[in-house]
Amino acid sequence: MSADTGDGFGPFCGAIGCTEDADVVIDHPKHGERTVCWDYIGDYEVIRQSQQGENPERD
Repeated sequence: MSADTGDGFGPFCGAIGCTEDADVVIDHPKHGERTVCWDYIGDYEVIRQSQQGENPERD
């Protein structure tokens, strides 16, 4: 998974069909705040990071 919590209790990515752990909360223009994994950030504004930690690929 994108961020392993080790407990299997999420939070999980809110993108349809994605089963990865959530990494950030984005501001979606049509749907408001959405919790997603790194793969679904797109060009949306990141409001905050989830509690799982940082993305080593983006540091």
